[in-house]
Amino acid sequence: MRRVSTVTRQPGGVAMETQGVFMETQGVVMESDAIGRRSGVVGPGVLQEEEDTAMGGASSENGVVIRNEAVTDHKDLQDLREIEIEEKDDRRTSQMGVFGWRPRFLEFLNEPIVFVVFFGIGNLFTVMSFGVLSVYLTTLEKTFNLNSKETGVILLGNDISGLFASLLLANYCSSKKIRWIAMGMFTVVLSCLLPAMATLFAEYPELDENAFVPNMAGVRGTCKLGDGGGFVPPPQGNADYAVRNHGLFWLFVAGSLVLGVGGSPPGIAGPTYMDEMYTQKEFGIAISILYIITFVGFPISVLFAGSTLGMYVTLNPPEGMTKDREEWVGAWWLGFLVPAIVIFFVSFIVMLFPTQMPAAKRVLQDKINKGITTVAEKKNELQRSLADITRDTIPVAKRILKNKSLNCLVFGDALVFLQIGSISYLPKMYAIAFRLGFSEVGTVIGVSNVVAFVLGLVLGGAIMRIKDWHPKRLLLIYAIAVLVSTPFQANLFYRCDSNVMGGVDIVYPNGTASAPSLYDTCNKDCKCNTAFPSLVCDTSDGTTYFSQCHAGCLGGELNDPTDPKSGVKQYTECMCAAGGTVVPGECGSRCQTRLYISLALSVFGTMINFSGYAAHATVYQRVVSEVDRTVAQGWRQFITRVLGTLPAPILFGYIIDSACTIWRVGFDGKQGNCWYYDLESLLVWFVWSQIILRIGSSIFYFTGWYLYPEPTKEDLERYEGKTTESNGYEMRENGVIS
Repeated sequence: MRRVSTVTRQPGGVAMETQGVFMETQGVVMESDAIGRRSGVVGPGVLQEEEDTAMGGASSENGVVIRNEAVTDHKDLQDLREIEIEEKDDRRTSQMGVFGWRPRFLEFLNEPIVFVVFFGIGNLFTVMSFGVLSVYLTTLEKTFNLNSKETGVILLGNDISGLFASLLLANYCSSKKIRWIAMGMFTVVLSCLLPAMATLFAEYPELDENAFVPNMAGVRGTCKLGDGGGFVPPPQGNADYAVRNHGLFWLFVAGSLVLGVGGSPPGIAGPTYMDEMYTQKEFGIAISILYIITFVGFPISVLFAGSTLGMYVTLNPPEGMTKDREEWVGAWWLGFLVPAIVIFFVSFIVMLFPTQMPAAKRVLQDKINKGITTVAEKKNELQRSLADITRDTIPVAKRILKNKSLNCLVFGDALVFLQIGSISYLPKMYAIAFRLGFSEVGTVIGVSNVVAFVLGLVLGGAIMRIKDWHPKRLLLIYAIAVLVSTPFQANLFYRCDSNVMGGVDIVYPNGTASAPSLYDTCNKDCKCNTAFPSLVCDTSDGTTYFSQCHAGCLGGELNDPTDPKSGVKQYTECMCAAGGTVVPGECGSRCQTRLYISLALSVFGTMINFSGYAAHATVYQRVVSEVDRTVAQGWRQFITRVLGTLPAPILFGYIIDSACTIWRVGFDGKQGNCWYYDLESLLVWFVWSQIILRIGSSIFYFTGWYLYPEPTKEDLERYEGKTTESNGYEMRENGVIS
């Protein structure tokens, strides 16, 4: 506990302290029994030393000059001293621990970079818990009988709850930021456990031991005429298990709703907390590190989800169950359980960080020198009670709504988030465009995105490190990055050639229908349906058929006639196919070269886009006053959800569903998910919608840059550290007073 003595006014505005006197500069305390002088406090925990009044009534320490007129008001000086005394008396504001437990052995963690790493890990696994859905969509649709609208509801739940949470909590997150971050992360844990619980109650298909019919009628799924048997469906349990699982769909919705609430406080308070422990030059590197850790969560989630789909859902597959069987269901629940476990432990560590780190003193001094904030403004932010915050809600809202540059930035972000909403469907797009399996898609997109994210963010951090750019210039940098990266969104146009689907793209060669139809005279008595796909290829003309039944095949040959489980070599006596025989699988090649070119274009465009993210994050901390930073973040989350991520699944779900040509129709006659798309139409709508949205966002960013107040020459010099003059403080290069 420090000893406080009486402060009296002295000539020249110098406050004299006569007992227990100490001098402190940038957190270094020098105590002395002798009488010292102190002029005032820059902010919470930041003291500016005064050497003497010989130099025109000014004083200097480490290049910071305090003018005497800045402390001529006794009340201001006393208020500043009260902030410093309160900060020093309360150990909880700067030491690691929670409640009354403040052990010294934890102090080695009390560093800004340590927080960034743990906060980033928490964000990574939060992103991962949501990102796995993009890979699991097809598995979940099949397992729980979901259509695209229902998967859209799951994706929307996060944004519906998040938009209310961000609006209601934003102002309160300005106080005790670290506690809000930790509470949000604990809530995310619950959001992961809810969908994972669905596997405890779900039914899964049983292994069909009678998959092959041991007679010349051929393999299951062939057309059997004359005996009234028709298409041989899977066992009844396998046909209906997804229908019985459908009610568990609400566990996924609940998890998504909880995720929106839990993810809001870290997104609002996290960047602001970091802004208080890094100077602007350092902030660019720090936020790039955070983004690198966070954004790799998506590609890692895709990689992880792809690997879990290679494991059987019970982790112990029954004998004979292999990944190429239609009964196979991957271990999707691991994509939710693993993030829950990691975030749970990270939350405890994050909760131990102090309200303000020791580095906050140095950062506050730098902000005051640059004119970013004032002592009075910082004092107001620190000393506000919950009642004060509540009373300030309307005034703060008015300031936010009147800030033209901020709102241009926010509405530009909304269009970007609307475009980013398509990411959930990106694995499906790559699988369709390049004929990839979903586990392969996870690897392809995961690796390419990691490379793009890291290169772009490192480049952005390096740009920020060049010098202390003024916010207006930073906004211009980001606007240019978004615009230049836009044309690379067309990379999916460089795809494999479209397959020809019999009965969809063309009429059956041996059919009589005047227009393409899955059901024609050549298979009308086969009683085929679209409950399960089993693509087959007629190698004679390159036509793909939805199943051997739709091709009108009456028989089949096994790879090993003595082993019913050896697999199908070919289907024979196919009445709809031109060649009369078909082989399992889709026609066409993988077109690897086109895939690599498309990925290279995607990596380059993503790298350019992310090179502006550090500048983008910095502008959000500077475009409003210090006390309004969390509200600005909350306003951004609200608008980007209402106009961006909330309608995104609806928009892109509609675009994707409108291109569907074959829907799943179960044995109960109910329509389910889509099996096959018109690729040409799908890509045109999907790609051009993204390009148009990014052009629109660029217009908003350039408008925000134009409306941002033009900095004066003195403002630019202040930001570049040449000459700083604000709030009674003046800095000269190398600490030399001229």
